[in-house]
This record gives sequence, structure tokens and C-alpha cells, in this order.
Amino acid sequence: MSELLVAVDGLSVTLKNPGGGRLVLRDVSLTLERGEALGLVGESGAGKSMTARAVAALLPANAVATGSIRFQGEDLLTARGEKLRRARTAMSVVFQDPRAHINPVRRVGDFLTEQLRLVRKVDRDEATRRAQRMLTEVGILDTARCLRAYPSALSGGMLQRVMIASALLAEPKLILADEPTTALDVTTQSEVMAILDELRRDAGVALLFITHDLDLAAAVCDRTAVMYAGQIVETQESARLHAEPAHPYTAALAAARPDLDAPTPRLAAIAGRPVSAWEAADTCAFAERCVHRQPRCTTAPVPLTGDRSRSVRCVRASEIDLTQKGIR
Repeated sequence: MSELLVAVDGLSVTLKNPGGGRLVLRDVSLTLERGEALGLVGESGAGKSMTARAVAALLPANAVATGSIRFQGEDLLTARGEKLRRARTAMSVVFQDPRAHINPVRRVGDFLTEQLRLVRKVDRDEATRRAQRMLTEVGILDTARCLRAYPSALSGGMLQRVMIASALLAEPKLILADEPTTALDVTTQSEVMAILDELRRDAGVALLFITHDLDLAAAVCDRTAVMYAGQIVETQESARLHAEPAHPYTAALAAARPDLDAPTPRLAAIAGRPVSAWEAADTCAFAERCVHRQPRCTTAPVPLTGDRSRSVRCVRASEIDLTQKGIR
């Protein structure tokens, strides 16, 4: 029987500043079970990274959050002290740019073994052995040389493998991967994602995977959630999301990506520009760009309806057929 690991309910986040504050997340709700992979996709500024930071209890000091984020039953928005520390040690984060998150003046071996030695009280020799085994798992063969090296001596792909090894050495229940392949070439992207997916499945770790790439999310994730203007507008099983999109924004994103089987002289584009949560209307945030909008789309807030297998935020979801490419 599946076990619920993460439950985000009605999460809204405002960043306070001297001029007042700006809303960055609006009524975000999602769930993640043990061993499950959930993709979070959308255009830049949609709120994907802020959602991950909220789940990891790493919101900035000027953030005011409402709603709830339950991790292993503990609400992270109210947890303090030891409860919060335990929750954080059960998570690992793989960031987009490993060079910005690995100390450049310390050797890779120190970076990999620090948590084992200081938090789990593993002696240095055993911590080194574990680090070498994990480096082998992520495809680094000359582990002794890697441990002695400084980050500047390694390529971007090697450093991202080090980041994944570090994440898994902590034996987490949850990995938050924030666009971990964006800075890598296509071949290295494929290798890194294969490693991350295989090790996730072997260890039974849940994965929240942030990406702009719908196809990558479909290949790696069990379910995919689509974000727009700080809200989740659709969640579905990944394969079904591509074949049967329920929200016009999801359908428009799918139509805008290149298709190698049926190349077209020009890719479809979504009219207008993406809006941030703070500038979006309280009604349908996508209405101004949507070819299916009607007056009732802009008269009242639109709730997220459905269940964890399929949910959508659109008043016309049951009326329009988005499987036909011509009407996207």
C-alpha cells in the first residue's frame, strides 16, 4: 500500500519588501508518495523553484507562508528546532548549478563526507569508503582522484554527479532536483538523469523534479504537475498528460515543443507573455493568453478540481477537446 510522504495544501507565499509584498505562490496543493517521482513543469517565473524551496523548508527570511506543508506528517511551516532539523536531514537537494553550491576552496572528499561525519557521526575512514562507493554508483571510476580534487578541476557533468552522490549519501526519503541538467550538454543530461532515476528506484526515494522539459518529465516522472503564475493548473499521470491534456496551458506547452516524428517549418507559440503570481488576476491567470476563454473565465476564482491522479484548474475542462492539435 502506498504511503503519503509529502502533502502540500493551499500553500501561498508572499515575499515582504519595504514597498509592501509580492505574492509568488497561490493556493498550491500537491502530494507525493514514497518512491514516487513528481515532475513540476512550467515557464520561467511560474513558481516551480519557490515551491521546492518551501517543501525543503528553505524559504527566504522575508517570506510569509500560509497553508500547510506536511512531510512525514510534520507541518514544516510550524515546525521549529529539532523537529525541523530532523525533517531537513531526511531531504536532499540537487541544484541546477553545482559550481554555485560546492565550496570551491575545499576538496570534493570533504564536501561528500562532511554530513556523514558531523551529523551521522561516521568516522572519517568509513565516510570515505561510503563516498567512494557512491561515486562509483554515479559513474565516476577514479574515485580516489575525484575525492582529492577541488571542484574547479571537474567538468560540469562530473560535478553534477558529485551533487547526486552527495544527495544519496544522506540516505534521504525525498530528493528535490531543481533543473539539475540545464547546464549540461545533451549526452551528459541523458546520463545524469538515467543515474538519478535508477538510484532513486533502487533506494525507494521520492523525487520532486523541476524542469522546463515536458518530454524529460514524462520519461522520468510518474506524474507531472503544470504550474502557471504561481498556481498548479493541472496534475496527471505523465503519459496521459501528453496524450490527453486537460488544461489549455498544458496543451499549448505540448504544441510548442518540437516533434522529431513530424517536423514543422515553424513551432507554435503561446500568444502574450507569462505573468507572475503577483500580477495575475484572482480569476483564471491564463485567460488573457487562452484561445478558449469565455466571459465566465474571468468572473470568479477557479478552483483545482479532481483527485491526485487527475486534477485541473479550468472551468471549461469538460467542454473542450485539447487532444486535437489544430485547436491548441
